[in-house]
Amino acid sequence: MLEWIRREAVERPKVIGVLILLTGGIFVLSMGWWGFSQSGSSGGDVVAKVDGVPIKAKDYSRDYLIMKDNYKRLLRGDLGAKILKDLNFPGLVLRNMIYRQLWIDEGKSLGITVSDKTVVNEIAKIPFFQVGTPPVFSKDAYITFLKETHQSARSFERSVRLDVLVQRAQLFVRASQTIGSLATLPGQPAPDLPSERSRIQNETVEAIQNQLESKAHIDIDQKVFKTLSRQLL
Repeated sequence: MLEWIRREAVERPKVIGVLILLTGGIFVLSMGWWGFSQSGSSGGDVVAKVDGVPIKAKDYSRDYLIMKDNYKRLLRGDLGAKILKDLNFPGLVLRNMIYRQLWIDEGKSLGITVSDKTVVNEIAKIPFFQVGTPPVFSKDAYITFLKETHQSARSFERSVRLDVLVQRAQLFVRASQTIGSLATLPGQPAPDLPSERSRIQNETVEAIQNQLESKAHIDIDQKVFKTLSRQLL
């Protein structure tokens, strides 16, 4: 399953601190940005399958470049090939995509839906599509973006809908966790309840994610994955 990715991407002591930083925001809206239509295609169309749902090579290449650009800006410096290899960055990207699909499936099983109105509102809030002072949504900016990234409105909006579904599935899990009054030993400060609640909720999300992974049937085409990784590094 994902053991070989986790072994390479997580269990290397020399990079564990950096990995914590990089993987802290796995489920941030990515929304299919920049749509690299066939970048890095190796001839194999599917990198992995999650319960039969394919993760396509073109989508993997796109997400890889998006994440690399995001972390480059976060760390304020370029991520050279050596750093990417040490982090097994390709493995991190694939792992995040697999987890995203697991949460999409979980959201659907919970009966969570995302309305067309919500999708429209989410897109309208993206700064990239806003112009003027005060900033307002620009249809022209949106259409230009779709043309430049070779995407249809339907495919982009579907990606937004799925990302919102992931967020809502995790929010559902987080909201199900509450904590009561915590006992405090004499002489010790009272616990920070919001911080403790956040810790418990985060641990719950991680635990549910591990359960979803253990129950899922995940197939990774290592030949396609390794070929793409070499091309993208």
